[in-house]
Amino acid sequence: MKFNLCLVLAVLAVPGAATAQTITGGLTLSYGTTDGGDFSADMTQSGLDGRMNVDFGNGFTFGVQVGKIDMNVDGGGGLGGEFIGLEGGYRFAGGFKLGAFAEQLAFAPDGFPIDITLKTNGFTAGYETAGLEVEAFIANSSLSPTAFADVDNKGVTVGYTAVPGLHLGAAYLKADLSQGGSEADIDFTGIAASYAATDAIIVFGGISQSDISSGGVTALGFDSMGLGVGYDLGAMMGVSSTLSLEVARTELSSFGSSTDLDTVRLGVTFPLGAKGPALPMNSVADSILNPRHGAFNAALTSAF
Repeated sequence: MKFNLCLVLAVLAVPGAATAQTITGGLTLSYGTTDGGDFSADMTQSGLDGRMNVDFGNGFTFGVQVGKIDMNVDGGGGLGGEFIGLEGGYRFAGGFKLGAFAEQLAFAPDGFPIDITLKTNGFTAGYETAGLEVEAFIANSSLSPTAFADVDNKGVTVGYTAVPGLHLGAAYLKADLSQGGSEADIDFTGIAASYAATDAIIVFGGISQSDISSGGVTALGFDSMGLGVGYDLGAMMGVSSTLSLEVARTELSSFGSSTDLDTVRLGVTFPLGAKGPALPMNSVADSILNPRHGAFNAALTSAF
């Protein structure tokens, strides 16, 4: 893994803080345990997820996302992954916005000599008005070492703030993979909600479905559901920070057989530019309300 995630956040935050009108985002530190069921031995996960969005007050916006996860299987073995994404855009006076982004996901099993790297570049278009936000994107991805000659991504997300503190969202992402005459599809669909019930308590939940198919036959599926609660420790610690607990289940299916992976996730989230309880970035709900630009990446984030 090639980059220091905390350093990326720190370096980008310095110039943004000097000129920005508004800075939002946060950082989540997380730990989870998974009952592997019939699929594998039990697993543990530790991770870091960060997000920063800068609104310069003149229509221009900039965002950065980072993520890191280490998965360890009881008895030996595991997987490590890192993610970084950059996005810039312009918001017009009428609520329309246009943008471009670049993302990179790198992961490798323990002991694997090289990283598997997925690079995605694309464009976004959206509209915001009265609590409603709609965004669509198109992108092209390259995989190294090369497995497919062409990977086209597209998707649409919808978010709605119904009342103060209640945020609803849905996402649909699709990746088309092709090499010569062979084709495969990855589909990701999800709905989620978060609600700040009080000045200190947030509840959240999400449901997602991910399928990898070829020739109309589903080769692999991830159906995930997560429910959680968070409590803002700001009154005790003097700085806003949300302690969260999520319970999640992922049904892993392949060619007619399936098994359930049950996960408990703990997280501590430090919000940027806001006070009160924050949605943890290691949750199923966040993977839907703030999905990455790619069905494969979003599916992994939601399931694990």
